[in-house]
Amino acid sequence: MPTISRSSSARNFNLANRKVISELQRWYVPALGEFIGTAMFLYLAVGGADAVSRGTTEGTGVLGIAFAFGIGLMVTAWAFGRISGALFNPAITLSCLITGNLCIAKACMYFVCQLLGACLGVAMARGNTPGNVKLGVINYLQHGESLARGFFLEFWLTCILCFVYLMTTEERSKSSFMAPLPIGFTLFSCHLFATRYTNASINPARAFATSLVSRQFTKDHWIYWIGPFGGAITAAALYIFFCYFDFDIVTAANKAQHRAEVAAGPGETVKVDVVDANKVSTTIAPSAIASGNQVGPAGEAYRRG
Repeated sequence: MPTISRSSSARNFNLANRKVISELQRWYVPALGEFIGTAMFLYLAVGGADAVSRGTTEGTGVLGIAFAFGIGLMVTAWAFGRISGALFNPAITLSCLITGNLCIAKACMYFVCQLLGACLGVAMARGNTPGNVKLGVINYLQHGESLARGFFLEFWLTCILCFVYLMTTEERSKSSFMAPLPIGFTLFSCHLFATRYTNASINPARAFATSLVSRQFTKDHWIYWIGPFGGAITAAALYIFFCYFDFDIVTAANKAQHRAEVAAGPGETVKVDVVDANKVSTTIAPSAIASGNQVGPAGEAYRRG
């Protein structure tokens, strides 16, 4: 079986050139990943959603659309997660910017790449299907959905999506490699809810691309920008709130205390010492009451006089 080896010519570059190349790679590689990843995601999602919803009942069509977007995001996020973070959504980009996980320059670069990638993906899906098929149905309010209701539907669903992204990708853990799974299922759930009412944008790049390719911008197109961006800000604020109160340390301490309480025998008390989320120690000692001690108002044990 043939083997592939890297050329040794790269080793001939001096240290200064390596630094320049490395600095450029830190920018154009993630940008290219966001561009291609967004294009692939919407190529699969929009094209698949159109294909499965043709000639079906409304309920079956909504389920097929939800699967197309959820699975499309899941597989492309797994592919590009290690390259760019697999944001594919300007609203998620805004959340990452607010929480400090992206700098302003990179967030702007991602924003442009996501819009361009979305347009490419939808245009390719349109170009690969018969001309009489109107692919990439635009986002618009339907089935009696009012402007205010449509706005808040996009707002809250995007908030949920952004929060799930932040908690599964930015909070590094042993399960981070599985992040595309909950993110994909979140988008699946959002489409089950909103497709009937707003055609479930939850992504300004998707709404813009489908409208541009179809050459139709409705008067309520603005809610597919302001709503998701508002939801992204709310998700970022919620994430910062939990981080401020050290939710990871609290969770680790509660788990350690529970394990120690299970291991403790009758009449024994458990003390938890927390250094950080990775350094939690527990001490099992005889109960203050069982050993003839009492507990003072501040929680200190003192012996009867």
